[in-house]
Amino acid sequence: MKHFLLTIVFLSCSLLTKAQTAKYFKHLVFHETPYSETKGRILLTEKEAQNVNHFKLDYDSSNRLILVEYKYKNNLIELNRSGLLDGKRALAPKTQIIYTENTETRIFFNVDNKPTTNGMGVFKEVYSYNKKGKRVGLKFYDKNEEPINNSWNIFEYTWKHIKNNSVFETRKDKNGANVTMRPYYKFHNVLYKFNDKGLLLSMNNVDKRLKLINDETGIATDKAKYDKNDNLINFKFFNAENEQAVGSFLGTAGGFATYDKNGNCLKYATVGLDGNYQVDKRSNDAYSKYKFDSIGNLIERSNYDINNKILKRRGVTSVKYTYDKDNPVQLLKTELYHTLPNKKVEDSILKNLNNQIGKDKLVEDFNQLLETLKEHPSQFEFIDKKSYEKLVNMQRDKLKDSMTVQEFYQLTSPIVTSLGCLHTRIVDTRFFRTPQKYWLPLIVWFENEKMYAINNCVENIEMDAGSEILEINGNSSSEILQTLKSTISADTFNQSFYRGDLNVNFLYYYHSYFGFDSEYKIKFKPYNSEKIIATSFLIDEPAPNYKEEINNKSRLGIEFNKEKKTAIIKIKNFNFIPRGRQKIDFFRNTIDTYMKKIKDENISKVAFDLRGNRGGNPECTEYILSYIIDKEINFNENNDLNKRRNRPITVKPKTTNNISKANIYMLTDGRCASVTTQMLSVIKHNQLATIIGEETGGTYSTHPGRGTASLKNTKLGLQIGTERESVNVPKLELNKGIIPDKEIKLELSDLINGDDSLLNYILEE
Repeated sequence: MKHFLLTIVFLSCSLLTKAQTAKYFKHLVFHETPYSETKGRILLTEKEAQNVNHFKLDYDSSNRLILVEYKYKNNLIELNRSGLLDGKRALAPKTQIIYTENTETRIFFNVDNKPTTNGMGVFKEVYSYNKKGKRVGLKFYDKNEEPINNSWNIFEYTWKHIKNNSVFETRKDKNGANVTMRPYYKFHNVLYKFNDKGLLLSMNNVDKRLKLINDETGIATDKAKYDKNDNLINFKFFNAENEQAVGSFLGTAGGFATYDKNGNCLKYATVGLDGNYQVDKRSNDAYSKYKFDSIGNLIERSNYDINNKILKRRGVTSVKYTYDKDNPVQLLKTELYHTLPNKKVEDSILKNLNNQIGKDKLVEDFNQLLETLKEHPSQFEFIDKKSYEKLVNMQRDKLKDSMTVQEFYQLTSPIVTSLGCLHTRIVDTRFFRTPQKYWLPLIVWFENEKMYAINNCVENIEMDAGSEILEINGNSSSEILQTLKSTISADTFNQSFYRGDLNVNFLYYYHSYFGFDSEYKIKFKPYNSEKIIATSFLIDEPAPNYKEEINNKSRLGIEFNKEKKTAIIKIKNFNFIPRGRQKIDFFRNTIDTYMKKIKDENISKVAFDLRGNRGGNPECTEYILSYIIDKEINFNENNDLNKRRNRPITVKPKTTNNISKANIYMLTDGRCASVTTQMLSVIKHNQLATIIGEETGGTYSTHPGRGTASLKNTKLGLQIGTERESVNVPKLELNKGIIPDKEIKLELSDLINGDDSLLNYILEE
């Protein structure tokens, strides 16, 4: 009866606090201490939430969380469907929260909406708050209102607030004895440090003076890192001297997790000091893998050793879950697999990528390529005919009885690039159709002839941003760099363009030449370290979401710094192609909007960030010019070619929202080319803006490209340069790009520190 009355009281109180807002999330943010707020990650709209498993969080008019439900459509569902690393440990399918002036009470309900215990075996939680509205304590109770230890033998948490987003935590059992944070995690007095978003950055084992002390395993700190979606992606252990250490209940140096785009944890692994797999002594495996269906249900899990061999756990190698297709709320069966599915299955995609083509067909494609190159109007402008023929004969002699497309690309690409024409290219389009799981997990940066990773490679937590890549699959980084340069088409063999294009398109060039593999072996040195580490990356299905970040996408946007009265317009490509087709009107309308806003905001400095912009439609560049000039200027050369192509010889100024009176800057790098550098040469000649950055990869003159028929048998794509086009400026040297007025190079240290030396210069100018 007491339990029944208690429930009625709670439910009655809850009716007094009606939800004002509801938010929907795929998952909850991971947390280690109940002090942390219950927060969602990967926000959904109400409509999106209807067709997937989701957490529904209701808030009252004071923006206090009053209800947490895990649902599919309108049905409460079990929390274990959400997989690993959700902040759900102390919740139930439904968690109701009730407030008084200085308390917060949580009660729990099962999928049938009946009172139950939460995941920690607790029927009721009661938080206490101080006068500033901050949590200072928590106690647990059973259904009879009696104190109870949770599954970690804790009855009471006490929190003391320290400055700088830190909280000092102690715990007691119901007998009043001090206890560790978990029975198996021997941190006693714990100092938690959070960022401004409330994400846990570290937990620290300290004495009463808050000084770090090692636990019995030799560690004092557990540091966490998150991705942009607030997914916990790795953690590392450190001793009291702030040195990386092996310890904790795991007996490892840390671990990592990878996720799909929906925030589902695909892999959870433990690692040693070198970032490679190390067996977790508690579970006796190196990593676990998980699979989910489109709704978000966990459908399979399995465990592996350090050699990627599937393990038996209690005689079982993997567990699969099957749900009713018509009613995904209903779990139909759980299947236990007892055999070891370690048979190597040939990968059909890798197999198809390595199909052999006979010599007669290769010769046919080789000759087709040579005939196409003859169509170039200035074929021997940058290579003399004798040298070209010598190169062709040398490469022809390398033709074998059969070759893969990749091998044929390796053989022919140096012939194409020998013309020194940006727009004369050979392209292996298969790269764009190959799933991301086969890609190297790297975004790279070339500086001083060295290769660096500028993304954190999640599956080796020692390969942090700034790590120097020494070797990939046995090829040194210097060898890779020189090899890939020979496959890049650049006007006049511009060295600045090679570096700039590789910094954006490295994966395309790498995989086109070196192909795809099921495993990538990499040697590297962590940032600011001389330690050399060898590691391996296996392809995974599905591809973890961090690989999506290696896509470099075109972007058109504007940012304002009102304090400095500065606008930065970012244009990553002048081929602006929304919805699958070129829309010059969209570009013009967008620029019109930007210029009006610049005028409305009384902006005095405008920077056009053209870094990475290889060119595109000259109508875009002419439109930019029309806004930054105060009188008509010459643009294209006055010749028959431009007249036939209806290209304007001059550009007239815009009279509305013209910004020619502002301080205008153009930001450049080595990848700027084609119409981008033609515009920049006009700007430099007419002194329309200050050019800041690096020498561009293109010049005032170029051979615009046109597509030609793909090679008949290998299907390699071809583009050939057409008649030379130049803008109307004094003749410049063709073997140089546009030299900036102020040379500033974006460096690796800028990228690591999230800095931008070019923008900083403009803001402080």
